[in-house]
Amino acid sequence: MYKVLIADDETLDLEGMKTFIPWESLGMEIVGAVTNGFSACELIETQKIDVLVTDVNMPNMSGLELAKRVKERFHDVRIVFVSGYRDFQYVKEALTLQAYSYVLKPMNEDELIQSLERIRRDLDDARKREQAEHEVRQMLSGGAKPAPSPAVAADGMGKNGKLIQEIIGMMRSGLDQPLTLKEVADQFSFSPNYLGQMFKEATGQTFHEYLVALRMEKAGELLRDPKLRIYEVAYRVGYRYIPYFSKQFKETYRMTPLEFRNGQ
Repeated sequence: MYKVLIADDETLDLEGMKTFIPWESLGMEIVGAVTNGFSACELIETQKIDVLVTDVNMPNMSGLELAKRVKERFHDVRIVFVSGYRDFQYVKEALTLQAYSYVLKPMNEDELIQSLERIRRDLDDARKREQAEHEVRQMLSGGAKPAPSPAVAADGMGKNGKLIQEIIGMMRSGLDQPLTLKEVADQFSFSPNYLGQMFKEATGQTFHEYLVALRMEKAGELLRDPKLRIYEVAYRVGYRYIPYFSKQFKETYRMTPLEFRNGQ
């Protein structure tokens, strides 16, 4: 369940949000419902929150100031502002805080629910992405025992560890090029079958599985750069057919490259 903090100095509005919004069905639970920003700040000292729903205009500490303080503590918190004011300056400041929505009073419950549904989907996607990235890191550093860089010691890879690390280093430096087991075997003067068996014994993965994992790890890093188009990312990790790149990326991260990027 995602944790929600509600702040509104108007008691009736606060109770209305607590009572009439189907929090449980939204996959959320209220961990605090307060009437001022100072109480909210006290709560976040001991409680992590995922969602902040706050009135904009509260005495002593405005909802805008509260949102800034909450974001300083939880940078990925999702914010919804509610307000009886249509003042453009309020809306402008809300946008600078990357608020999900600005719901006007008297409150339209459906509008607030729709905003919360979007937030839940976004949080779900973020959670899936984090899990997928964790699984990739585990795959690359756990059972497969690959080295984060060719310079890392070859402990745990057996008697051929140094050779396998040299091969992995070559794979990492050539991710933008087509690379086959035969080409690598020829370069190291082995038969493909022999090198393939040796590679799997050392890493726990086939040459192809390991290469795909390295490419997907690199693709995830490159997609964090908004200046790179998705096809450019694909090319930089050795894919010339974009649908195939997208298919393998989704198999790894459980989302498309575009969904991954939009969730950053």
